[in-house]
Amino acid sequence: MINLEKLFQKDDEIYVAFSHFSQSIIIFISLYVASIVKENVILELFIFNLFLTSDFFYFTLAVFFLHIFSFYFFKKHKNYIKTFYYFCFYELKTFILSYVLNILIFLIFFNLKIDNWLWLFNSLVFCIINLFLLKIINNQIYKYLIINNIIQRNVILIANFSTIKNFIELYKNKNKKSLIKCCIIKDKINSDYFNELKIPSFNFNDNFFDILNYHYIGQIWYELDDQSTDNSKIKVEELLKFPFDIKVFIKEGNENLIRNFSDKINIASTFERRKNYLFYSLNNSRFTGLPLLIKFFLDKIFSIIIIIITLPIMIPSIILIIIEDGFPFIFTQQRTGWDGRKFKIYKLRTLKKENFDKTQQVIHDDKRLLFFGKLIRRLSIDELPQLYNVLIGDMSIVGPRPHMIEHSKKYSNIIQNFLTRHKCNPGITGWAQVHGFRGATPDDMLMKKRMDYDIWYLKNWSLSLDFLIMLKTFYAILKYKAD
Repeated sequence: MINLEKLFQKDDEIYVAFSHFSQSIIIFISLYVASIVKENVILELFIFNLFLTSDFFYFTLAVFFLHIFSFYFFKKHKNYIKTFYYFCFYELKTFILSYVLNILIFLIFFNLKIDNWLWLFNSLVFCIINLFLLKIINNQIYKYLIINNIIQRNVILIANFSTIKNFIELYKNKNKKSLIKCCIIKDKINSDYFNELKIPSFNFNDNFFDILNYHYIGQIWYELDDQSTDNSKIKVEELLKFPFDIKVFIKEGNENLIRNFSDKINIASTFERRKNYLFYSLNNSRFTGLPLLIKFFLDKIFSIIIIIITLPIMIPSIILIIIEDGFPFIFTQQRTGWDGRKFKIYKLRTLKKENFDKTQQVIHDDKRLLFFGKLIRRLSIDELPQLYNVLIGDMSIVGPRPHMIEHSKKYSNIIQNFLTRHKCNPGITGWAQVHGFRGATPDDMLMKKRMDYDIWYLKNWSLSLDFLIMLKTFYAILKYKAD
């Protein structure tokens, strides 16, 4: 599975790219059809050899590829724009210019025949008509993604009562459900407003981690007003320790509030305008958009390849576990994933089937270990079933290692900003692991050092960094022991 809500977390860059690529495909199909029907009947449309031998084969390819590459040279917006005004004066204009440019190139270098001008004009008109139809389809797909909450995020809104009531109505989808899933009312404390708002309301004294996890929250929206600038600094600093994107917002015309607030909290200079409000980002994740989509696909590809390569290692390990201690040979446990959400992790069982505290970390020479379990853990073979977690989207090949739910809660109370390490999918290997922080963390300082490496990874993530970590992992397995 691909986590679509994360891809659109920051902007619509992926959908803009999809829209542009679909336009390129339609242009190619239109010119293909036009080249076939010029000399043949419509029934011969699927005889591809006719296209290969036509006078317009290379011209069609040139228009197609030039239009694809124009996305990288002429794109101006990362948010999808539905209006036909923008389509006509920007997207359509780009296509027509690339089409005319190809005509000039073929006229100068490939002796384009004069009797083809009528075909070129008719093909241009045919492409434009099809592009208009495609724009209607893409607009409908975008609308579907919006109203089904795929391009939007589940939000906890921290604001005054009147703002919350207004936003719940503004952000309703086709099923009359709002993306505002719960709220904290700033100006009316300790009262039950569920009957009026129809969403749960909380206060800052409630267990915030459990609230965010239960409601699958992805973003926190915090309202700044004239009465709360100093108090907001304290509250926002508390929120920054959680692994969620935070946006502060104001009504248009109150920009002075942001200037005062930015003196106290590091805030993005750019903003987005929504419903007469200005939204500023505080804690945006790097894991979004096209790079994240590539990471998702690479995760699937690499996990399949590694499963195939490691089967000769996994199968004997499973047999040894069964011989020594019977079934089951798979161990499952609840771990903390992206945004602190729970998921079930899969590992080869390396501990004996005894009743013991499963939250207790395995240490060196642990008496609970199977005889063959020591070797399996030493070579990290027990981690290989987590490739299934990667395939279903719970984990990535590279990312911070997932902790037990109990440990996440424990260390979030001990180590400041500990939960921020959950701002991406957990990984089978990570930046901390290739620096020697594998296995158990028997003391708090060791966990703090591991967290520092995880936070560095989150702040500096790139696809090239993932490749570097994967290469270093093989060396780390041999160099650093894992209990």
